[in-house]
Amino acid sequence: FETQMKNLLIYIGPTKEFSPEHEVLTKIQIDNSLELGWKIEDILLVTDFVWEYRKVKSHVLGGDYTALDGNRSSKILVINQLFKDGMIKDVELYWFHDHDAFELEPLRDPELGDDVAGFTDHGWSKTWNAGSFFFTSKADGLFRLIYKAMIDRKTNEQDALTYLWEIGLSGCKMLNITYNIGMYHISFNLQKANKPLLVAHFHPHKPKHMKLFKDLIPNRLKDIFNKYELR
Repeated sequence: FETQMKNLLIYIGPTKEFSPEHEVLTKIQIDNSLELGWKIEDILLVTDFVWEYRKVKSHVLGGDYTALDGNRSSKILVINQLFKDGMIKDVELYWFHDHDAFELEPLRDPELGDDVAGFTDHGWSKTWNAGSFFFTSKADGLFRLIYKAMIDRKTNEQDALTYLWEIGLSGCKMLNITYNIGMYHISFNLQKANKPLLVAHFHPHKPKHMKLFKDLIPNRLKDIFNKYELR
């Protein structure tokens, strides 16, 4: 990459601590990232409580960034705050991903060009997906726009982004589904995906999900799951 990439994870909740499952998922993400060659300083874990694992320390946000309601996550609100706090740097590209979106192989440059962000859709559905995406320091206006659409339309970030795209949103690139292979219609999405697959999005605590992805997960990642007795 011409620019430095940051690996962004966000966990904000009312209890000021990880749920047991999310603590395991966070450790898996850090184990996986370090094994794939990410530097400790390039893993940006944002929480509202102090936490550390393998020298990766959380960046602690003050204030209330809990979910707006049961259908809307706090990720857009938190990213907007990171922009306000000057955490998003000009020389860096940010890969945000949910805790259950796992990097399978070293990421390829998404080649955003003049666009400020890159998202996938769901492959089988044209609804945009906010579970794994890239953005630059010029995306602050985009995320403010997404948040405003969420409030105005009383909807979640994915529906807000889809709506904005349908009415002519510019600055966003539609990325290949290889950056976010989800749990539904896998065979259809695999036909559309560039190879090798880069990101698998599923919940390893659920055996039926593990079964769906068993042939897609590299042995390296399977070994990490086994470490936490997830098979």
